[in-house]
Amino acid sequence: MGERFTAGQNAPLAIRTVRFTASAAVPLDVCAFVVDDRLRVASSDDVVFYNQPRTAGVRLEGEVIVVDVGAVRRGARVLCAVGCERPAAVSTSLSDAAGTSLATFHVEPAAGSETALLCWEIYRRNDVWKVRALGQGYTGGLVEMFTAHGVDVDDSAEISDSETVPAPAVGLPPLELLWRIFEDAARSAAACTSSLEFARLRLDDELSAAVADPARRTGLEAEQSRQRAQQRYDELVEVAETRYRNDSAVLAAELLTVDATLPPALASWTSPAWIRSSTPSDGVRVGEVAADHGPLRIPLCLPAPLLRPLWIEGEPAELGPVVSSLVVRLLAAQLGTLVHLVDPGRTLPELEALTAARFAGPPVHDRAQVPAKLRGLADAADLDALAQQVDGSTPTSPALVVLAGFPYGYDHDDLVQIVRITRAGGNGRISMVFAGDPPDDDDDPVVQILRGAAQHLPADEQLTDPWTGGRWAFTPDRLPAETEHLRGVLGGNSLQD
Repeated sequence: MGERFTAGQNAPLAIRTVRFTASAAVPLDVCAFVVDDRLRVASSDDVVFYNQPRTAGVRLEGEVIVVDVGAVRRGARVLCAVGCERPAAVSTSLSDAAGTSLATFHVEPAAGSETALLCWEIYRRNDVWKVRALGQGYTGGLVEMFTAHGVDVDDSAEISDSETVPAPAVGLPPLELLWRIFEDAARSAAACTSSLEFARLRLDDELSAAVADPARRTGLEAEQSRQRAQQRYDELVEVAETRYRNDSAVLAAELLTVDATLPPALASWTSPAWIRSSTPSDGVRVGEVAADHGPLRIPLCLPAPLLRPLWIEGEPAELGPVVSSLVVRLLAAQLGTLVHLVDPGRTLPELEALTAARFAGPPVHDRAQVPAKLRGLADAADLDALAQQVDGSTPTSPALVVLAGFPYGYDHDDLVQIVRITRAGGNGRISMVFAGDPPDDDDDPVVQILRGAAQHLPADEQLTDPWTGGRWAFTPDRLPAETEHLRGVLGGNSLQD
């Protein structure tokens, strides 16, 4: 074999003795379970760990689990696992008696709190021994894992201290805190997906085994085999989905608690921060993401000021609430920010009414005024960049440039000026927002430059998380219908004035 496995992947095992090892950035305890087809031990003697280093066919040698498949009782399978002092990624390996690597598997804990991980299954199918990568985790540590496989645990302290779930991170910057919650949700969803795939593959294997012998494909015994396989599948699915629901409930409660502490730019629109707070922020909420498994919705946030131009894609007439939401949040994140609005199609009337107190000048609606406005912004950005290079001076007010109807409402020379603003304003002073559908076949090289320089925010689409590659349904943030309570943060007249 020799390749790196992914969760659910299996392969034949051609040797008699297998050595299981694991490593991580934290202390580990390796262990093994000798289980039946329901993944349950017959007794506590079927567990191998530091307090019980041997059972038939499996032994602990230092920090290595050694499995002699020929000595494992007939009909049983072996689960190789680890317990961690705290949640950590674990690299595992199966090797032969001489230490030659046969397979590797990298396991990531989900939900930021799993301290026990099932890593490998060694099992027999149609008299052929095989190995399968697992990747299922337990937030309750070794105690939960032992209990799940039928081990009667009288005193958790006799097993390990690794089941302690870490307290939520405190003192983190708000943006980082929300990204950590998203990461926890991503890993939890990935673990659920992996467990469901494992259950499906096991069911396929067991149903295939039930019909492998032509003489036994029908009849009562065959039907009972299929029923047992379906029952085991249903049990695994229920365990996976229950664990995911529990993880989601914990994260939802954490989000509810955190929302009350966030600055306005990152908080929900119903948060009291929009009435009582003028706290700056290191980020802005741009929408929410949701996985396929349940109702949990996680805020998706970006740094403030914007590190790259943000291109909000969609029909101009439909983007008003989305663009307005982002602009309001960016103004709340940097309290001294002034807005430069270029909106030839007059697609953002709600935004103008709400943020008029923060305009650097009158919004540009006349198409004939667009070139002069953009050239003036580009010249000012160049001068600011030059002054910063010469004497390190910083402009007094950050700027937010909003370009609606982009790029169709702008000619080639306008786009060149926008490139100048983008490049000169890269020191964080200027945030840029483009709103409109990018062309599919525009061969203007300046459009292509801007398209590559911008971060794109689709109106409604699937996104991929950076930790597990999982797919998430994205819903952009939209300005609420009632906005009067937002004026206090934005500099207008609030209800409390």
